[in-house]
Amino acid sequence: MATLNEAKERLDKLINKARHRLYKPIQIAEILYRARTSSNVDTSNLETYRRISNTWKSDIALRLFGRRPSLNSRYEDQLFDDEVIPPQTLNVLAQANQGGIIEAYIYYRIGGTQLLLEKIRSGLDITKPSAFDLESFLKKFEGENSLRRSVDKVYEILVYALFDVLANHLGATVTLSVSKDKREIVKDFGKFTTIVLGIDSVRLSISQPARLFRLGVTNAADARIDMWANFGPAVQVKHITLDVEEGKRITEEVMADKIIIVCKHAEQKVIENIVNQVGLKEKIRGFITEKDLVSWYKLSMAKYADSIGKDVLRALSHEFDVEFPLAKSSEIEKFLKERGYSRKMLQGIWMLSD
Repeated sequence: MATLNEAKERLDKLINKARHRLYKPIQIAEILYRARTSSNVDTSNLETYRRISNTWKSDIALRLFGRRPSLNSRYEDQLFDDEVIPPQTLNVLAQANQGGIIEAYIYYRIGGTQLLLEKIRSGLDITKPSAFDLESFLKKFEGENSLRRSVDKVYEILVYALFDVLANHLGATVTLSVSKDKREIVKDFGKFTTIVLGIDSVRLSISQPARLFRLGVTNAADARIDMWANFGPAVQVKHITLDVEEGKRITEEVMADKIIIVCKHAEQKVIENIVNQVGLKEKIRGFITEKDLVSWYKLSMAKYADSIGKDVLRALSHEFDVEFPLAKSSEIEKFLKERGYSRKMLQGIWMLSD
């Protein structure tokens, strides 16, 4: 059986590895809460909480983040694997959870992360384009242990905000047309051409603004590609390097004819080698590096501050809200108060530094 210190190490590892929403730590906290307040949960018996705890987690996530998690069942069950928090470890935590001390520990750590995000988000509202610095913005995430795991998502929203705004300011349009000699086929398959292609036998071509779209904000929605464009290419943002296995998955799963890879300058050569190994080279339209992003953000916020710069910051704020849904501090505080949690409870190994 694990000692309490070993159990805490596992819990801290789970919290430290979690993204900003900390869904899995919330699930542990809720199991401990039910085990402490109800006779229906036995932490040594996985079946008394394995499935129902997903509902508890979902309810708390909705309250604190305004969104229920969307995770597949296998990913959820990994929480109870032997190397993560198996029933034996959870039982040790439950026995030490006197008065809800470990629940409070988890939720105060979540509250600390939310406060950091709230501070960053508030800063976006008051920052003028001329004062925005991409590298400084990234460091706010890279410099905090609780936010570092979310840096890849920050890259995504930074790339998306800039790319979509630039396409809009360029006035770029996408045209789809069918040759006049195909008019009879268009008429015969009228419902298909109208709904799928947006054309009919009278209007054989359409034009629309060039746009980029993010695929989703949850891990479950990750389809190896982060964005797609209505003018052809898909975009993959790699804050960390691409490996052979992921490269193979992209080759097998991504149907786009062309892929743009956004990555760190130092990773470009490594990723190019992987791309060549897995036969993805022909699909790659090109690489955009972090240096390019820094340069383009500086140009947007200086030369085009009143147009592109303002719109990029507006788009960045919107995507931040989508990716990092925040409960108001008052809501978190209200939740802590309802549960009877306080920082004074956190003593010994559960004490948090200010």
